[in-house]
Amino acid sequence: MSKDRPLGNIINLRLIAVLVTATVLIMAVFEAYRIYLGQKQFERSLEVQVQQIAERISSSVKPSIWSVYSKSIERSFSQDFASAILDSELKSEYLVAIVVYGNFGQIYMGKVKVDEGIYAPYEDARREQLLQQSDLLKSYPIKFETMTLGKVELFIDTSVFRQDQQEQLILELLQAAIISVFFVMVLFYAIKRALLAPMGRLQIAHRTFEHMGEAIAFTNVDGKIYDTNPAFRQITNLSGEQLHNCNIQDLFPGKLEKVIPMSSVPFGNSHWEGEAECHCANTEAVPVWLTISRVDDSDSSREGSKEFIFLFQDISSRKEAEKKLERLAFFDVLTDLPNRQYFENELETSIHMMNRSHQKLALLFIDVDHFKHVNDTLGHAAGDEVLVEIARRFKSRVRESDFISRIGGDEFTILLKDVEDTQQVARLAQELNEIAAEPIVIRGIVFKSGASIGISVYPEDASNASELIKNADIAMYHAKEKGRGQHSFFSSDLNAKVESYFELKNKLDLALINNEFELHYQPKVDLFSHRTVAAEGLIRWFTSDGRKIGPDSFIPLAEETRQIIPIGRWVLEQAASQLARWSSDENFQDLELSVNLSAVQLYDDSLIGTLQKLIEDYGIDPTKLEIEITETAIMQDTDLAIHILKKIKREGIKLSLDDFGSGYSSLNHLRLLPVDTLKIDRSFMAGAKEGNVSGSILTSIIKLAERLSIEVVAEGIEDRKHLEFLKAQQCARGQGYYFSPPVKIADFEKLVVDENRGSNGSSQETIA
Repeated sequence: MSKDRPLGNIINLRLIAVLVTATVLIMAVFEAYRIYLGQKQFERSLEVQVQQIAERISSSVKPSIWSVYSKSIERSFSQDFASAILDSELKSEYLVAIVVYGNFGQIYMGKVKVDEGIYAPYEDARREQLLQQSDLLKSYPIKFETMTLGKVELFIDTSVFRQDQQEQLILELLQAAIISVFFVMVLFYAIKRALLAPMGRLQIAHRTFEHMGEAIAFTNVDGKIYDTNPAFRQITNLSGEQLHNCNIQDLFPGKLEKVIPMSSVPFGNSHWEGEAECHCANTEAVPVWLTISRVDDSDSSREGSKEFIFLFQDISSRKEAEKKLERLAFFDVLTDLPNRQYFENELETSIHMMNRSHQKLALLFIDVDHFKHVNDTLGHAAGDEVLVEIARRFKSRVRESDFISRIGGDEFTILLKDVEDTQQVARLAQELNEIAAEPIVIRGIVFKSGASIGISVYPEDASNASELIKNADIAMYHAKEKGRGQHSFFSSDLNAKVESYFELKNKLDLALINNEFELHYQPKVDLFSHRTVAAEGLIRWFTSDGRKIGPDSFIPLAEETRQIIPIGRWVLEQAASQLARWSSDENFQDLELSVNLSAVQLYDDSLIGTLQKLIEDYGIDPTKLEIEITETAIMQDTDLAIHILKKIKREGIKLSLDDFGSGYSSLNHLRLLPVDTLKIDRSFMAGAKEGNVSGSILTSIIKLAERLSIEVVAEGIEDRKHLEFLKAQQCARGQGYYFSPPVKIADFEKLVVDENRGSNGSSQETIA
């Protein structure tokens, strides 16, 4: 650009110089011709004026000269009158002197202009001076009819005219200069727009042509190259000499065939573009994006008037990037296996192929067992190592015709094509179970995993790809239920079970909205006074169609789907509301109320906030509320569970360890747990007798709790034998169907009121 700018300035300066010179010459010629015409006009005008002056003088002096008529004319023209005429004529700006001669050459009279309005008689001695002062000397005869009586000489000075002419010339030159400058500027910009601007654009086009990253070549209709840009020579590795007489056909074999049809079509259709390979010198073919355009000469009748532009750019990097993107889009980065999208495409294609060949297709849906445990304990990097190793093992067992993929997380799929029988699939699944179960060493730690495999077969188990995946997934979950490290084939029974599962889940979503839950109450009884001292709130579900669904059916599902969080919050709110009502009634104000808390609720971050809000909103005594939590819930994360239980305890809420004896908690954990009550699992009551194992364990638990100052509540009291046994062991509280099943609030409150009335009556009778 720095070289191009001075060149443009030089062109502009030259153009201005040419325009100025041409304008000056034109104006000079015009002004010279105008001066010439003015001079001629002045001379003609002066000649006329001088002649008229001479005639007037002749007329005035003729009578004086011709004395013969001096008396006959009655002295019409006297010498004084003639002299006055001369004075009058000398007022002309061009006359310097007037001399009148007689017939014989004697001076008759003469006047000289001394100054403006001052005249003196003519003297012959001043003739030379007058001649030097004058520019012209005109002489005219004085005639009377055919006779010459004398002559008149006029001394003429044109200096005034010349001075006026100079002043006029200067003024006109100034005007001409101003007009010329304006004219030159207008003409300059007009020419620049008409000539220089296109030239500038042409220069820009040329520079663009030279610096474009795309290769450009111009050819004639036969494909002969006659011009190229540097990018073309760089991409093709050809020098200018090598391109001499080179044909574009040599670089793009077969592409000249695109040009031939373009030679005869209308200009609007004379364009083609697409991918091509450029066969460059000393290199492999380079992929390029090629555009071919036809350029028609304005003289279309001229032979060979059609020319072609070949424009292309190297797309090697783009093609490489597309390959990488395609791999990222269709392959898993970690295991280098096909991903979900690739798997789904392959599954659709395989099903179409199987339909044509009437063969079977098996889908193995694989989930790595205990993978979450690896991630949680050793970190995600260790989990990645496990996935890579599992993928390697699976890949080593499948055939080349089979298709293995990782579809996400710890899930893999394998497509088995041309399946002859299910035994073949079962054998492979068993092999995969075995190699997945082999120990994996991660950072010096031996880790044993496994795989749960679900199998569905097309077309027996499904009619399309999505259904085949769904059914294999159902079978995989069944394999997990069987104990992990197993494989399971899909069946209609499994499908019915899954459909029932999702039907129940959908109903559970609506249960809270439709107010289908109820809280039933089972009394906790003082075993010695038979008085109800507390109650356990137990949730019951009655669907809108009146069907009762037991807690054992929906609680595990609610915990799995975390629907237990809003359900458990509802139970806590119902309990708080009931305690608030009881607190104002003397029949119930001493009662405690306990509710069960699932493991999911225990570890939920919102639990403590929910309890605090309920205590504040309902104004209840927190010591009247008891939370029951199972051993198994605490064992999931003992340290965290103890931390949460202590926070609950600080709110004043009592804690009860439910189903004690059924889990695996140690006595050390029992010492650390901030619990107020142990609820002995009902399984011990079923066979408890004096001296047998269950009875001995039950006795030990009661004594242990007594030493730890923990209250004991025995569950599952079904008959009087259970009651008497517990009383013998000094167990203070219990609950069971012997006293009352869980009942609605109205029935529970009636039971308590009846107890109070009976107690009052007994007291009055005793007093009486």
